[in-house]
Amino acid sequence: MKTAVKTFILILLSLVIFAACSPLEEEIFDVDFSLKSDKTDLEGATIKYVRESGGLAFNVGDGEVLGYEMNTVLGDLALQRVKDVQKDLNCKLDIVYFTGDAQYTNYRLSNAAGSYYCDVFCGISDRFREYMKAGTIVGLSQLDGLIDYRNEEKWGTRNILEVLYWEDDVYGLIPMAWPTSSVSYTGLTIVNEDLIASLNAEDPRDLYENGNWTWETFRDCLEKYYAQEGSEVKHYALASVPFDFGANYLLSNGYRLAEKGPDGNYRSGVNNPSALAAMNEALDVFNGPLSYTIDRRNIILAPVEDLIAGQAVMGVMHYAEYVADRIVKSMTNFGVLPWPSGPSVEPGFIASFHMNLERAVVISSMSNNLEATAIALNALYEPFAEYPDIESVKDFLHHTYFFDRRDADIYYDMFQRAQYAYFSTAPFQTLGEWVENGQTPTEYIESRIDKIEEYIAQEIAPSKRGIDSVWQEE
Repeated sequence: MKTAVKTFILILLSLVIFAACSPLEEEIFDVDFSLKSDKTDLEGATIKYVRESGGLAFNVGDGEVLGYEMNTVLGDLALQRVKDVQKDLNCKLDIVYFTGDAQYTNYRLSNAAGSYYCDVFCGISDRFREYMKAGTIVGLSQLDGLIDYRNEEKWGTRNILEVLYWEDDVYGLIPMAWPTSSVSYTGLTIVNEDLIASLNAEDPRDLYENGNWTWETFRDCLEKYYAQEGSEVKHYALASVPFDFGANYLLSNGYRLAEKGPDGNYRSGVNNPSALAAMNEALDVFNGPLSYTIDRRNIILAPVEDLIAGQAVMGVMHYAEYVADRIVKSMTNFGVLPWPSGPSVEPGFIASFHMNLERAVVISSMSNNLEATAIALNALYEPFAEYPDIESVKDFLHHTYFFDRRDADIYYDMFQRAQYAYFSTAPFQTLGEWVENGQTPTEYIESRIDKIEEYIAQEIAPSKRGIDSVWQEE
């Protein structure tokens, strides 16, 4: 009996020694942190969420819940989500809304001083570029297992989030799965369907559907859609500010602000023959024999006002948000289109650009509890049960805003494929500045290419490398 006991003790000692000598493994988060999890208790943690208020779709004074107007279908869903997260995870979401620049300054100064200001900050994406370089917001690879930042349907595609990538990480997200919450881009074309019907002309949406919406057929449409009575213009075929007009032509022929060369370095796509062809075509249409068919006023809201007043058949939206803010509320029959495709791309090609993500979400490096913050944020922005995926979101858009399901497809697809344009920089200006510059495309490119390439090396290439690193692309 004593021999058996001694043997048992020796076995136990051996197991203890073996365990002590085994290398420690990196901690892996394997708990289900979804909204419905009953395993997660944040023990009353308070997560302070500072968020810029308002938007083009409603006035700040109307009241909001996470970007949705109060007492609307989506506002009610967002409000209920906040309540559910607090109850299910045993935490408190302290959501503070603000307008103006003061909160950005306060956040920056507090973090620079090493002081806590908030856990989550939501605002305009380009404000966060310096923050992520300075280390005052969290690289999301630190929270791997808590936030699935590679879930593009939930958190935004990598091309949309490019502004928030830097070198080897991504530093912010958008609630992509929440209907209309983060949609922001330029270049969407709206069609006045009543005017099309009155002209007994072919609907450009049908041209697009049949693969015939091209630069060539677009010229035909400009002639057919323009109407004049006496010396007075009854309605223009198109209304567009010059910059957006030029940008649409470039992008519709496959233009990229920065392209990776065989040597691994990034360079501007403006020197490609396809870009030069787009610039020449745009200038010929905008300033040539068809110029009379276009309302070319350099006023951002002119296309919106022309469409609503029946003074233009087609209008280019400087902000896609104008659809929800103005078009839906004022027009009884309209359609949605991408720009006609150029000869260097396949028919039906869709492209656009965005100047900023209006409501990007970042996590402060001074957060009091990074794990609790990540868990609560992940749960907060789970897709709504009523709209579990992008297709259901498009259904919502169709029933709420649009007269045709294909309009919802185009509206959302253009955003999903948008390029970040690095607002107010040399590459950004190249999108459309040349339309009214007075130089030939070749002269324009030669006069600016050095500044463009310099900016790409300093700012765009690090973001591209960040995307490559996170997604481990070769």
